Amino acid sequence: MAVRHKVVKVESCFADGMTATRSVIEISLSPGIPTFDITGLCDSSIRESRGRITSAIRSMGFLMPKGHITVSISPAYMHKSGSGFDLPIAMGILFISDVIPYFDNVRVYAQGELSLAGDVKGSPLAGLRLCEEARDPADMVFIPEEEIGAAAAAGTACMPVNTLQDVVDVLNSFAYMQETFEPELDFGKPRVIHHLSDLKGQPKAQEAIVTACAGMHSLLLLGSPGSGKTMAAGIIEDLMPPLTEDEARQYMMLTENENDQRDGVMSLARPVRHIYGNCSISKLTGRAGSMVPGELALANNGVLFADEITDLDPKIIDALKLPLEEHLVRMTKDNVTRELPASFLFVAAGNPCRCGLYYENGSKCRCTSVMRRKYLSKLSGGFLDRIDIFTEMRSVKAKDLKDITGGISRHETEEDREARRRIATAWEMQKKRYCWTEGITKVYNGTCERCDMNLFKFSPELSAFASEAAIGMGLSARGFKNLMRVSRTIADMKGAEEITLPDVKQALMYKVRLDGI
Repeated sequence: MAVRHKVVKVESCFADGMTATRSVIEISLSPGIPTFDITGLCDSSIRESRGRITSAIRSMGFLMPKGHITVSISPAYMHKSGSGFDLPIAMGILFISDVIPYFDNVRVYAQGELSLAGDVKGSPLAGLRLCEEARDPADMVFIPEEEIGAAAAAGTACMPVNTLQDVVDVLNSFAYMQETFEPELDFGKPRVIHHLSDLKGQPKAQEAIVTACAGMHSLLLLGSPGSGKTMAAGIIEDLMPPLTEDEARQYMMLTENENDQRDGVMSLARPVRHIYGNCSISKLTGRAGSMVPGELALANNGVLFADEITDLDPKIIDALKLPLEEHLVRMTKDNVTRELPASFLFVAAGNPCRCGLYYENGSKCRCTSVMRRKYLSKLSGGFLDRIDIFTEMRSVKAKDLKDITGGISRHETEEDREARRRIATAWEMQKKRYCWTEGITKVYNGTCERCDMNLFKFSPELSAFASEAAIGMGLSARGFKNLMRVSRTIADMKGAEEITLPDVKQALMYKVRLDGI
């Protein structure tokens, strides 16, 4: 008796770097010699699934259908990889064999790898794929129990299974019951806390750090060795408010390859990424061939700290220019360009000269003006034009040394509490300002993509003063706009609706180019 032609569909997802794409798997059974073909620009991990699927089905006590089995995975023009297609393909074969009932009007989604014995196992980037599924939920969603943590972080309603037999039993008994798992939120492990007061004798640097955190403004710290530049990164990390759940979910997707997310714990600690002198372009921007994100994308919604920035290759410094302007990083693979968000607080630290003592009192510096200019020449004009706040740092004076000999306290100081209060006030002001503005997707003064200056609320007289000051300092149009952004942040920290003259004057203090740059 001839085998009746039949086609069934099961939905799934595949990941290409940090992008998940919805896929429809079609399985057809037609008369002919028993064969099993998989089409759709699939790599060896998918083509080799034929052996795993056949063994898993037979291990569960079922027979492969007689005839020609064709599996088509769409979109057919996109390259696909990964073992997560095992379960949906196996379910499609069981559908087509009438082992389990199939209904045309019921959307079924599945992902998971199969063992030869029929066990359902997790596969890489499960959370990323489940986030894509959650955007347009199917009627039934089956995942491995190993991926419950990823489902919790992605907010996906699903039914976890351990074996292929579990799927058969659920569908045959019409016992499908999906569940939504709640992630466990982790605010970070206790650590030694750096305080603003630890920057002894550095009032300008202290205020610059708070202002940078309040508006997510790029910050350049140049100063003597041991003046606290590296400590500033720890202070900023502690001052920044925790991530929101949506931001934490996005970060989890980016770091899913680096960290095991199966326990369902989602960290709310803001990411702090560091780049040093040995940093390469691929480490910074990501590996386009494998679509693995770099430090720019991994720092999204957090802090990117470039210590000893003058030791970086000039190509690395220039590669920072566009992300600092556009707050995204582009990766191109197979003539397809993908954009990853890269909106972060950029903090750079370095010495003002080779000996590092230029800002010290008493003419301790041994470098000539020519040597200083050459030493800082790596910092191109285009890069410096994108820095919102400049400040110098000097070594601790003798009278302040006695205050830090007792070590670093774990307890929050009143100065820290006040700084956090001012930052929280500024963030709330910015959220109210931008949330109803079309085209702006970031709520910070330093990172908003399209910013109408009229939103900043300042008088014509103040605009004239700021314009004349900007011209006198040789600021570009970008530099003037960044000056007003910093002024707006200073006003936000006070809860003021309108920018005042003292706000602009303080912002101008941060725009003064240090000698040699």
